[in-house]
Amino acid sequence: MNLQQLEYLKGIAETKSFTLAAEYAHVTQPALSKAISKLEEELGVTLIKRDGRDINLTEFGEIFLKHGKSALSSINEGIKEIEDLKKKNENNIYISSTPCISASFIHFVISDFLNLYNGTKFQFSNESTKNILHNLNNNKIDIGFFESIENIEDFREVEFEKIKKEKYVLVVPKNHHLASKHEVSLKDLKDEFFIMVDEYKNKIVKYHEKIGYIPKILVQPKEAGVIGVLVLVAAGAGITILPNTQMINVDKISILNIKEDIGYKTIYMGWNKHKSEVAIVKNFKEFVIKKYK
Repeated sequence: MNLQQLEYLKGIAETKSFTLAAEYAHVTQPALSKAISKLEEELGVTLIKRDGRDINLTEFGEIFLKHGKSALSSINEGIKEIEDLKKKNENNIYISSTPCISASFIHFVISDFLNLYNGTKFQFSNESTKNILHNLNNNKIDIGFFESIENIEDFREVEFEKIKKEKYVLVVPKNHHLASKHEVSLKDLKDEFFIMVDEYKNKIVKYHEKIGYIPKILVQPKEAGVIGVLVLVAAGAGITILPNTQMINVDKISILNIKEDIGYKTIYMGWNKHKSEVAIVKNFKEFVIKKYK
């Protein structure tokens, strides 16, 4: 038994004609008649009675069609709900990012993309790199942004591209005694007080043997993020080391190059290589690679 047989029976009941029912169903009359015969054989009853040219449903046919219509209606409602959900999801992008990338990069990406595709809806979350890779590997998100590819071989479904490299710079208040310099050495910062988030603290602390001192970290905000650190620097609470992102407003702070090579902050974009992409996700991925890589 299949839905096609129900549709055929419904068509015969409405048209009282095998010929018209076959025409409306876009099948041949023999094919329609064969499908009805198989249905009657399966049910063990006669569904259609012929009296000369008159074609009507039997009592069995009436009962079966009544429930068949209900089933068809329910199935059609289900199909409609699926189609509506598909249309809704066609403009949705589910992305996740580490908190630091979120604060310094993602909102620029989203803003730039919305200028081209203003009907897009973003579902966004901040997660650790490990959680992002796990969610990508298990098809829970469309796109992920993260800073490290260490142990990425553990997530076999994930593909990624290196999107951007940001040089680390020293950020000081405008009235700081170093503010007018173009470049400084970490060795010259022995007496300075630092404001550092965990991610960037390690960048300077690991150099303590080379520079001959352990940096004085006066403030180590847990939740403030990059913006919070910049506000503290501008207020004169200390200096900091951050990636040189476009979000750094230089009205109240100065940006100095660091003489030592302490590397770069690298931003990766990842996705599940077997996930079926809707058009908007594909457009977003291509947009990011083209604009930022």
